[in-house]
Amino acid sequence: MKKYRSFTLKQYSWSLDEANGKIRIGQKWYRYFKSRNIEGKVKTVTVKCDLLGDIYVYLCCDIQCEAVKFRSGKSVGLDFGLKKFLTASDGNDIESPDFFALNAKYISTAHRKISRKKIGSGNFERARLELSRAYKKLTNQRKDFHFKLAHILCSEYAVICLEDLNVKAMLKRWGRKIQSLGFSYFVKILLYEAEKFGTRIIFIDRFYPSSQTCSECGYKNKAVKNLNVREWDCPKCKAHHDRDRNAAKNILRVGMATLLQENQCLMARLATRHQ
Repeated sequence: MKKYRSFTLKQYSWSLDEANGKIRIGQKWYRYFKSRNIEGKVKTVTVKCDLLGDIYVYLCCDIQCEAVKFRSGKSVGLDFGLKKFLTASDGNDIESPDFFALNAKYISTAHRKISRKKIGSGNFERARLELSRAYKKLTNQRKDFHFKLAHILCSEYAVICLEDLNVKAMLKRWGRKIQSLGFSYFVKILLYEAEKFGTRIIFIDRFYPSSQTCSECGYKNKAVKNLNVREWDCPKCKAHHDRDRNAAKNILRVGMATLLQENQCLMARLATRHQ
């Protein structure tokens, strides 16, 4: 099987012997390690090989799942940042783990080793595997953090309000730091976990000035547009604000208003149908 390739098989060219932990692809049988029980009818089989040469088999199954209804409970507004991964409106902040910084020494050493090897040699291949292993470790650490955090948030809150951020523009400005945190990937995992818990995820408009608006009186302070301003006092109501905490509270307020408006529109449509 050629390295670094992936292919998908549908209802032919493969068969599964789950009892003995074997799968036939083409004319050959391969043993596999089962990470979970196979449920439902297998529709497609995808085989992938990563840069380390590890082969993974993904089974896409057709199963019947009952939709989890949205539940009532606590709500929270979350503001994504660089110093703190998530600043919560209720004070339960999530610190920002810089996985790249934790693995920087290992990665830089692997880069130096591969730069000294002759391309195509055995030593080059061993150095390449070591570098791939370093990046895979970083990816697995970030993925584990995202899944565990999404599970905790969805189990604790019934409504989570987030800002629809322009991550591509943020990458141009802060680059490696944004990539290391992987906020876009975390949002995808959060949406996946929310379906299992019945948690509602609300996104507010990215152009809403959440940091500039006073969460107490609604006054918009344009001076706070400067990112260096981390704390400020409202000129109107004299309330003291932490920039990120104030943004999280505004995200919660606008998100709950959006949810209320959606519910009112739904009730109006239902009332029209019954007339």
